[in-house]
Amino acid sequence: MLDVAVIGGGPIGSRVAFKLAVSGYRVTVFERRSTIGEKLCCTGIISQECISNFNISRDVILREVNSAKLFSPSGEFIRIDRPEIRACIIDRPVFDRTMAAEAQTHGAEYQLNSEVEDIIVENDGVRIDVNLKGRVRQWRARSAVLATGFNAPLVKRSGFGQPVDYVAGAQVDVQNNGIEEIEVYFNQRRAPGFFAWLVPTTEGRCLVGLMSRDSPGKHLRDWLNQLERQGKIAIQESMTHFGGIPIRPLRSTFADRMLVVGDAAGQVKPTTGGGIYFGMLCADIAADTMHAALQKDDLSAERLSGYKRNWEKRIGPELRGGYLARKLYERLSDNQIDSLISRAKTTGVIDSLMKDDVSFDWHGSLVLKVLKAGLISQASRFLRLPTRKG
Repeated sequence: MLDVAVIGGGPIGSRVAFKLAVSGYRVTVFERRSTIGEKLCCTGIISQECISNFNISRDVILREVNSAKLFSPSGEFIRIDRPEIRACIIDRPVFDRTMAAEAQTHGAEYQLNSEVEDIIVENDGVRIDVNLKGRVRQWRARSAVLATGFNAPLVKRSGFGQPVDYVAGAQVDVQNNGIEEIEVYFNQRRAPGFFAWLVPTTEGRCLVGLMSRDSPGKHLRDWLNQLERQGKIAIQESMTHFGGIPIRPLRSTFADRMLVVGDAAGQVKPTTGGGIYFGMLCADIAADTMHAALQKDDLSAERLSGYKRNWEKRIGPELRGGYLARKLYERLSDNQIDSLISRAKTTGVIDSLMKDDVSFDWHGSLVLKVLKAGLISQASRFLRLPTRKG
């Protein structure tokens, strides 16, 4: 019998497997795809903090980032520039494979082409029904960690429900013409309620993508055509990758003998849709929780409930604050976004903020600084929100 079955071989599942394998447990990762690191709809931007905290290999880094341009709907932009490296663009498939290799080095086993169809909780463990190329095989483990990614049917079948709010993303890898820094576009017609991006990766290549609540493929095609007319990119035949991004966490992330982690649990920044760093943080919390429960041989929901308390303590305030900021932004028109960005530029708010140590991952302090800068009062007038007086 396995000690832990990890469902999903992405970086979050591999991090859980690595931590538990290091602790001496028998761990197997079940991955439905035939290879680790298949191309995903992910820009692969992670902070220097994430790289340092998790000792991520420099071999996965494509480009270091210390600047970006933020564009308003009218084309006006603010350039953010810091002397130090704030983030890195990673090769996401290589990153996934590196994380899996590290887990395997410490004893975790991987079963590829293995789609878990069901998990049945029994008195002394869990039964895992795995579809291996059309043939169902049963495995048994003391516990299971679900790191399946966004909106996997298995999560719902296991009693954890489904995402209550999410957005769709679309992205393509294209040839660019001299783009050397990240460009972010705020435009309600181009990416309704969210934003679009150009992210340079290797020489002459960039990722072009956007998030939207509906029709991301159509919005992306329209924007690609516009970028080609502007001479920024050269469109070539390239596959468009789509993905769902949860922007609110699941109400339940633990049960008897089971935990849910990463995108599967909705542990994603609502402001940007980034899930790698928060998912890795929660992977460690999940592994530590499962380790303590396995040692006590108590894998009840009551014992595992500490997982939710601990991850909510770690990232809960950021998720709640980010979700509020996201909902406020969705209500702005393009004219209002233009006005806010113009005000931020002319008043020097951005320059003032950049003098402080604004975190790439933790946006709570940034929101407070924006509040103090007075931009919220203008947004409140746009949205007819009450503001405090005195």
